Amino acid sequence: IFSEDGLRITAVAGHHRDAPAVIYRVDYKGKSITFSGDIDAHGHAALTRIAKGSDLLVFNAAVLDPPDSPPALYALHTAPGDIGNISAAADVSSLLLSHLSRDIDESRDALVQSIRRSYQGPVQFAEDGLRVWP
Repeated sequence: IFSEDGLRITAVAGHHRDAPAVIYRVDYKGKSITFSGDIDAHGHAALTRIAKGSDLLVFNAAVLDPPDSPPALYALHTAPGDIGNISAAADVSSLLLSHLSRDIDESRDALVQSIRRSYQGPVQFAEDGLRVWP
């Protein structure tokens, strides 16, 4: 959607049940960041393609693995096990979890264990003021 002076921004449609969803990738000076936004299972293939080889994948982590979150939320969000699968399939270098609910915040160890079943790269939780690159 944008390309100028080495900065390239790419976007593809995600899927968040009946709400609009967009997945973004930003490439600049040999580095890349992909932002999942809120997506459900129907957006996973698009996210995996656009995130391929990203240095950082920022993934919204709003639910726990089934059945530990309200069932209706799984039609809107991606479970930790799937976050790990997508991160591994896209071969991303690092994962940053954002859009954290209170349940997620209270279950960080379980969340990381679930992701680690398929993704072995660094996993970090977003917080106010966090800087990921100098």
